[in-house]
Amino acid sequence: MKGTGTGLLSRALSLVWPRLCADCEEEIDTPGAFCARCEAALEWIAPPACPRCGAWTLDGRCGECPGKDFLFAGAVALGRYEGRLRDAVLRLKFRGARHLADDFGRRVAERLPRRFDGVLAVPLAGWKLFSRGYNASELLAERAAAHAKLPYLRGALRKVRRTRPQAELSLEERRRNPRGAFRARRVSGALLLVDDVLTTGATANACVEALRTAGASEVHVAVVGR
Repeated sequence: MKGTGTGLLSRALSLVWPRLCADCEEEIDTPGAFCARCEAALEWIAPPACPRCGAWTLDGRCGECPGKDFLFAGAVALGRYEGRLRDAVLRLKFRGARHLADDFGRRVAERLPRRFDGVLAVPLAGWKLFSRGYNASELLAERAAAHAKLPYLRGALRKVRRTRPQAELSLEERRRNPRGAFRARRVSGALLLVDDVLTTGATANACVEALRTAGASEVHVAVVGR
């Protein structure tokens, strides 16, 4: 009877507050945040992707890894950071679309290549967290950990130095900007670091350095956009 009551309540609520596609805003009645049409149009990275950096590959060859000094042991990326997927990430990050974190977190959990000893997020500086009201990467990490049934290491990594926005910098400036900006409390084992986007890898590298110093044996990265 409990299950029946829950189902009736869910259907009643959907009539009052119908679920809308996160892209086209049409009403949907299927699991997930996107309708079937928008789901098919999003810039997902189809396997096999590069296990090292998460990028889309051509005939098994990665065009992103050569010449890059990534400190993380591997990466998973849901899609290319362009078009509709980029718009969705920006809505999650800046426009309060927090519900997208659960959808993206579930997809991250489904793509993980192995189990991890803990999941954590790339942190924001205190002033930026205050101005935005939440950290999108933290929401993603919490939901990914919940869906994968892994421990979420809240507060294990923090930002200790203010940095300039990466988008405003040249490639070389991006590589230098986050160095030494993060510090971790004592951790151990293989960890999964979650962020919204991976571009040059400079921010991820700075986080990995802090986590290794704090005791992590290896760190993998998971992001929505690559």
